Amino acid sequence: MTAFRNVLKHEHISFGYKSDNPVKAVFHSHAEYEIYYFHEGSCRYLIGDQIYELEPGDLILMHGMTLHCANISPGKPYIRSIFHFDPVYAQEMMMIPGRIDVTEPFRRLQNVRLQLAESEREAVERLLLKMNDSNRPHDPVSYFQFHLQFYELLVLIYSRCKQLNRPAPAHASEKLEHVQRIISFIEAHYMEDLHLSDIEDVLHLNRQYLSKMFKEVTGSTIFHYLFERRINQSRILITMHPEMKLTDISYQIGFKHPAHFSRVFKRHIGVTPEQYRRTSEFNIALT
Repeated sequence: MTAFRNVLKHEHISFGYKSDNPVKAVFHSHAEYEIYYFHEGSCRYLIGDQIYELEPGDLILMHGMTLHCANISPGKPYIRSIFHFDPVYAQEMMMIPGRIDVTEPFRRLQNVRLQLAESEREAVERLLLKMNDSNRPHDPVSYFQFHLQFYELLVLIYSRCKQLNRPAPAHASEKLEHVQRIISFIEAHYMEDLHLSDIEDVLHLNRQYLSKMFKEVTGSTIFHYLFERRINQSRILITMHPEMKLTDISYQIGFKHPAHFSRVFKRHIGVTPEQYRRTSEFNIALT
């Protein structure tokens, strides 16, 4: 297999079928909704403040702006199919009588792992294969079939989530539970002047052990995750609150010095906060 073979990229949707390329453990977010199906391999997936030890047949719904990251085991396969799509595209795709809002589970559940039964897994995998076979943008009939099949997948997910509020957390190992507690603590306090000693005091564990354990489970250091969380929040604030001063944003997300915030932002995003704001304002003006 090749990396993201038969990738379809449309103005409002992208689809990668059975990608098997290895990935680095990099925290990221995006404006699109995401459907992630895990075919085979070994992967711990961090979404927001939750860690999932994935099993084949797991299907994940993601509200893309939540920080997320896959940490795979070296030397083991990692095979998945992924959709990114604009929710407006999905809502407008089928303007037919009796239509349902297939994006509702993404808004209500935000981010959730669905552990599919065997029959559900077979249905999803048949659809994914059909979509991959229909992935011929230059063939109008196949192209239309692809979008119908994608809508069928959204309806299947909608039906599966209809009675679902929140799944009961699966039993995790002691190590995963410790890392989960670290992430939950960071989520609650990332806007404060946070130090490793604070986490050490709360969890009553040696900081060297904490750091090693976090890196092993997530593929990232504790402070790299902390900075990613702060920068992700700053992007949301910059986009959603154009009236806020960047200095106020830097203080609100836990940076004591705006210059430090600017350096970290550029290191993680590639542009300064000022440049990012100008780009965001330009994009909003075009919509």
